[in-house]
Amino acid sequence: MKKLICILVLGLLLDGNAYGKIDWKKRNLCENSKYKKLCARILNKRLVGLNNSTVKYRWDKGKIIALINITKGENMSLLADPDSSYVATYTGKHLVYKDAGGVHITAFAYTDRYMTHFICDNSNKCTDTRTLK
Repeated sequence: MKKLICILVLGLLLDGNAYGKIDWKKRNLCENSKYKKLCARILNKRLVGLNNSTVKYRWDKGKIIALINITKGENMSLLADPDSSYVATYTGKHLVYKDAGGVHITAFAYTDRYMTHFICDNSNKCTDTRTLK
């Protein structure tokens, strides 16, 4: 019985950590000299999404405020009560952006055919994130 309780408690502790809120400020790669050049190209620019499905549409997602690394399967929700289904689909760089609703994390460069991210400056000159390294 004690073993069962220990396993249950350990499971709950591990489960809570798996869905914990990411501290993106501590993970900000723009503080690392290795990423200074890339960050100079993307920070404080607009993140624009383009949906390439049957009905094509484009929308401003918000202003890019950081670049972070996330592990595949890690929860990306920044909500106080994180949605356990909102997880990273790959290990690597992700964008942190801010809009009127708060701060969010999204894929740096989508690899599927239905979504593309662009980084746009004030003159509306946009760069596909898939071309940035």
